[in-house]
Amino acid sequence: MTTEPTPAMGQGPDRDWPSARKKSSFQPPTTKVVIKHLIVLAVMIAGLWATIWAFLDSYSGQWIDQTALSEVSNNLRRYSQSSVTLLNALPLISGVLALIGIVIVLVRRHRFVPALIGLLTAAGANGTTQLLKSSILDKPNLGVQEATMNSLPSGHTTFAAAAGAALFLAAPKKWRPFLSLLMFLFSVVTGVATVINEWHRPADIVAALFVVGAWTTIGLLTLRFIPAEDQDTSSTRHTGMLIIPLMVISGLFLGFCAVATYTVSATQHFAGAALLGSLCLILAVGMINTAMLVWLLRRKQPLAERPYTKVWTY
Repeated sequence: MTTEPTPAMGQGPDRDWPSARKKSSFQPPTTKVVIKHLIVLAVMIAGLWATIWAFLDSYSGQWIDQTALSEVSNNLRRYSQSSVTLLNALPLISGVLALIGIVIVLVRRHRFVPALIGLLTAAGANGTTQLLKSSILDKPNLGVQEATMNSLPSGHTTFAAAAGAALFLAAPKKWRPFLSLLMFLFSVVTGVATVINEWHRPADIVAALFVVGAWTTIGLLTLRFIPAEDQDTSSTRHTGMLIIPLMVISGLFLGFCAVATYTVSATQHFAGAALLGSLCLILAVGMINTAMLVWLLRRKQPLAERPYTKVWTY
């Protein structure tokens, strides 16, 4: 009787089983990755606190914020009618686009858990804004006329940015860098429109951006513990090499411009300086927040990679 030879280890039908099992096993985020997310979350919360302290609890901040709003009447009043139409449409447009995108992700990619996390993140951001504005924050009367009622953070800006954040979190990794730019665009345009219409002061927009940025960071950290996310190995390296340095450099430059124009407004009372500084600050915060969120998407790079390349990739 002849016997068939026993397949050697690593050969035969089951030869790829150990490697396949290893490939499909879930790798939880390392302590370094968790700390990176917590650092970004701390930056977002610190930015929100600094905005409240500078523009809500100080006389100079209230004066600059109110002056910027008053300068709208002198410089941008002629654009108010068109911006009202845009403002009324933007929350609906952002919500519809986000909903369509999430439905496409659910139907084509079956990303039910990321979509749920995105929707919960948007709900958390909007709930936080309403809680801060209605129940927690109380604007002290420091003698600045017409600035006694608190309107910080902006609900319109939060809604537009949170809709983008929901789609950002629900989408596959390779789509997220582009969606981060869409999220930035909707939130900033909506925020600037509220300022032009004199519905919100500039600090309200900045606070809303930090609120949504903090919740988006929490959503990204939560996704790190989802096995399906660990299996998504899409490469977005080249996109990150473009977005991160562009947003960081532009954001820092605009932040410097905001500080400079605020200083001119406070010391020399130059007409339009407070408004220009406020617009620069809104853009700067939006760009820096976008850069940090894209940075959190970065995957671990090979050890042999050159240091100067590693800085701008993820």
